[in-house]
Amino acid sequence: MADLKTLIEANNEKFMACFKANDMKGLAKLYTEDCKIMPTGSDTLVGREGPEKVFSGAWAGGVRTLELKVEEVGPMGSDVIYERSTYTMKTEDGSVADAGKYVVIWKKVGGDWFLHIDIFNSNKA
Repeated sequence: MADLKTLIEANNEKFMACFKANDMKGLAKLYTEDCKIMPTGSDTLVGREGPEKVFSGAWAGGVRTLELKVEEVGPMGSDVIYERSTYTMKTEDGSVADAGKYVVIWKKVGGDWFLHIDIFNSNKA
């Protein structure tokens, strides 16, 4: 289980680095081609254009860093992992723009792990 958590944390580091660099195309490539992203207050978006659109919107809204904290990871077979975690989005001055929780289903494709289903919810009312 610790190895799975280490694997997911390493992938999340790539995700956070892409976001911080405003590289939303690179961030979207961390998802499967047929991914599904389900953000708060929105319909499900299918395909890599979804995460690119969602996280570009956060950037446009002033978010500059995204912190992901892994709370639980577990296997769902040989090529699927679940992750339950929290996120914090911060602006340039370090103030919290949003915080919430998420669940990701990771899928192994061609030997590499990708975000396949991503659902997140803000803690804001």
